[in-house]
Formats: sequence, C-alpha cells, structure tokens
Amino acid sequence: MQSLDSARAGAAQAESTSGATRKISDIVVGTRHRRDMGDIDALAKSISEVGLLHPIVVRPDGVLVAGERRLRAAKLLGWETIPVTVVDLAAIARGEFAENAHRKDFTLSEAVAIKRALEPLEKVAAKERQREGGRRGGQGSGKLPEASKGNAADKAAKATGMARRTLEKAEAIVDAAEAEPEKFGKLLDDMDRTGRVNGVYRRLKITKQAELIRAEPPPLPGNGPYRVIVADVPWPYEVRDEDPSRRGVRPYATMSIADIRETKVNDIAHEDCIIWLWVTNHHMSEAFELLRAWSFEPKTILTWAKDKMGTGDWLRGQTEHCIMGVRGKPVVTLTNQTTLLHAPVRAHSQKPVEFYDLVESLCPAPRYADLFSRYRHNGKWDCHGDEAPGAPGAPCLLRRAAP
Repeated sequence: MQSLDSARAGAAQAESTSGATRKISDIVVGTRHRRDMGDIDALAKSISEVGLLHPIVVRPDGVLVAGERRLRAAKLLGWETIPVTVVDLAAIARGEFAENAHRKDFTLSEAVAIKRALEPLEKVAAKERQREGGRRGGQGSGKLPEASKGNAADKAAKATGMARRTLEKAEAIVDAAEAEPEKFGKLLDDMDRTGRVNGVYRRLKITKQAELIRAEPPPLPGNGPYRVIVADVPWPYEVRDEDPSRRGVRPYATMSIADIRETKVNDIAHEDCIIWLWVTNHHMSEAFELLRAWSFEPKTILTWAKDKMGTGDWLRGQTEHCIMGVRGKPVVTLTNQTTLLHAPVRAHSQKPVEFYDLVESLCPAPRYADLFSRYRHNGKWDCHGDEAPGAPGAPCLLRRAAP
C-alpha cells in the first residue's frame, strides 16, 4: 500500500497535473467555507450515470483545494480513488508556475478555491517582501523580481488562465451559494457547467436587487409610488343600431380614450416602474399611444389564450393582450416566463389568476396597484376602481359611474 508521504512526494513532482488519481483516504479536507453541501445523493447518482466530469483539485501534500461535494459523492459511491488535478500553490505564489504545463482547465469555482488558498500564502510573501526591503536599505519590493510582485487575485487569475474580473464575479457567485445554497446553489452549478460567468453573475445581481425591492417599506395604499401597475381600462365600444343582439354592450361603464388618457397614472408610478396594460385587438394602436402619453415605453406583449371564444366582427375573439411598458430602470426576474399565457375565462372582465402569479414572479415590488380592478389577488395588491375589492375605507384612485 502506498504511503501518504510517497503519494505526496510523487504528486509534488509537477506544479499542475491532470489525468492523475489519488486514494480518497489520502486526501485531507481542511477547514471549509461551505457548511451546507446540498443534495449529495443526487450528485452521486449523476456521477454514477455520466462519470466525474471535473476532477477535484488538491495540493501536492494531498490537501483538498476544491471539490468537496464531488469527494463526498465519490465516498458515497464507494470509490477508493478519485481523479485529481494537482496544483502547487506555493509555486504559484512564488511566480514559478509553468504556464505551459499540461493541465485540465479549472472550473470557475475551482479557480475561486485556488484564489482563496493563495491568499494566506501571499500575505506571508508580502511580509517577507517588506522585511527584505528593510534589509536592503528601505528599497522595498521595488528591488524584488517581478515574479514575486502582485496579489493573490492576480496570481490566481494567471494560474487559472482567467481574467481577474472574471474571477471576482465567480467568487461573488461562490460566496452567495455558500451562504444560501438552496437559493443560489443552482447559479453555481450553472456557472461551472457552462464555464461562463457573466450571465450567471447578472442573474445573481438581479436576484439580490429583487430581494431588496420586495423588502422595501410598502407604498401608501392608494397613493404609491408603485413599482408595478396593472391597468384594465374600460375601452369604449360603439353599439350598432342594426345589431339587435346588442353584443357590444358592456356590463360596466366605459370611458372615452381622452378620459382614459387623463387617468393620473403618473401620480402613483415609481420612477422605475413597470405597467401592464390590458387591451383588445380592436384598441391595440390606441394602447401604444396611451402608454407613451403616460410616459411608458412599450417593451413586449403578453397574449392570453382563452379556453372559450367570445364575440367579434372579423374573427371570434379567443385571445386578449397585455402590453408591458417600462419607465426608468425597473428590475425583472426573468426565468421561464413567456409571451403566451394559457388560462381559463373567469367572470366578466376578471383577468386570470395565472396572470397575477406571473406578474409577481417577474416583477418584484413591496405592493402592486391594480387599476379598474374587479378582483383582488392577495394582500399585496391595492385595487382601484368603482368595483374594486379592498379594505373598507381604503383610498381609491378611480371612480366610475354605474352603467
């Protein structure tokens, strides 16, 4: 049986190697940042099916640098050895790392682990440079070889072949995943799986921004400013005298385009606001004009595909649309939301429950405003309108006469 000392000696012959294996019993796990390892059983199942895609990273002395979850999964599978990439951190810290060494590319989280392992070594080296400078008559590190200069971030970036800014973004993702693995663990997995950091880092920033927004003090009921507004305006329809069925009659009072335009939406809108404006096919052009009159820029259209058809002049209506407009720089947490919403028809003019769920998932806000509302989704929504449900005595922005 190979001793730990001989294994260390053999591994120390290279600064960084791949394609090697180590006995799991010889690998030393020191103090780790990450406490919650997540679902190791699922990882072990994945490794048993597709193999170990990324070797763990160890120092020549067998101390683990990166890959504790993979190591635990291997133990769970009963492995005796595991593929490793050996990195001589001391050589990197001295600036003697062989840039042309044959090695497997590190994952981004492994690069972060190397950076973290280098930091204490660099602190020791920095103190030594200061002492050396003192011995040389106060010349400081300016007399030291170039290879000994630089901090841990620069040297880790050089060692792993990554840009320093890339490594900084990766570390932010690793930090978040270690602090809240259930919430951010998938971001870390996506980063390592794709080898890309920018998109994942952007998702991390947006998620944290959304958390801060949802934690804001709620706006004054009925007054705002609201970060998210839904408007289901009572578009006007002409009733034709020759139509004895009077299918165009609405069970609520409508408003003229001019009156709708005068609605004080700007008075309750946050400077960074998203509005969802419901519109039928007939009034699509007026809807875009209305949004711009309220100082919103149309961005996209959600289409509600209904389970029943309605009336219509040229085609029977079975869809309704909701234009998403923005002003300022609002935050959206886009995941799998699309421009198509399948949902059943409810009571007249009531919009789908699924729509409100979509808005809450996509648009973070401490509270939401629903203009010309006939339905209260939950306690996060302030409903405005003459038929709006809500708390007795709550301020109401809109009042319409009865039909």
